[in-house]
Amino acid sequence: MHLHIAILDLDVPVPTVYATRGLYSSQFTHLLVSAVARLSQSLSKEITISTSSYDAVGGILPPAHLLHPSPPGPGGKESEKRSIDGILLTGSSASVYRADQHPWISSLQAFLNDVYVNYPHIKLFGSCFGHQMLARTLVPGCVVEACPGGYEVGVHAIAVEREFVTRFGFPLLSSLISAPAAEGPGRKEMRLQLVHGDWVVSERGLPDDWVNVGSTSRCPIQGLYRPGRVLTFQGHFEFDVFVNRETCLEFGRRWGWDGEVVEGYLRAIEAGDGEDDAEVAAEMVVCFFAGEDMRAPDSGQREAKMMEGGLLTPPSDEQCPSPQL
Repeated sequence: MHLHIAILDLDVPVPTVYATRGLYSSQFTHLLVSAVARLSQSLSKEITISTSSYDAVGGILPPAHLLHPSPPGPGGKESEKRSIDGILLTGSSASVYRADQHPWISSLQAFLNDVYVNYPHIKLFGSCFGHQMLARTLVPGCVVEACPGGYEVGVHAIAVEREFVTRFGFPLLSSLISAPAAEGPGRKEMRLQLVHGDWVVSERGLPDDWVNVGSTSRCPIQGLYRPGRVLTFQGHFEFDVFVNRETCLEFGRRWGWDGEVVEGYLRAIEAGDGEDDAEVAAEMVVCFFAGEDMRAPDSGQREAKMMEGGLLTPPSDEQCPSPQL
């Protein structure tokens, strides 16, 4: 099975990150290809992956000839085989509710609506801003607004909802459901780097076909999942300590953050030596794009193979400092 993932660059990394890692699309490509390699011995089918990148801020979006209303069959035309299977939205320093300042946001929203309604086999994944954009565009009742407690920055333990574990069906998650996290029976913790000043909220609760991935004490919706269609993370599995530290320092310079606040954020970013579950998160995204979600493990042997690729962080009482702005 070959996957063609279109990555929409929704911002340019801060200068020090761009100089060493390139665009976000390049960083995501590296992580997804690496995740495919780790999963190659445990998935039910052989998977290869390629990506294409689009400067959505500059108004460049995937062309219509790469969008097909149904996936190509075994004997499909070569042009159909090159069609897009999934779309990945990167993060951005913009706010999704400020289309008055960023006109490209309205164009992106219209594009996503079109894909969601007219191309049901194309799956959508969003990270941070991408998570917020998909929530605002696709999920009835979801609102994106400034976090009342200020920015959430650093490595944070996300309490993963049991319903997400059950409905996603990712073998690694399923195999860990019997080990309760500190937040309550049946919940796991997934540690990811975070840096966001907006959040997704839903006062009326999510529609029945949408699931909350998890939460932290400062952000009640840390991701969204609609089986077979949409997956989002508020966190950044594409950020390591270096990327998040440099991003935080640059944001502090741009927006005049107090020095003590920045120091608190840097301590949170480096907490636990920066250990996180980014590899597991990347594998979840690959499984989602490949249609390997919503399936129970085939056997205990397969579960064991999946566990060799990485484990969700065990429960921890550690609290990362998160100064309010």
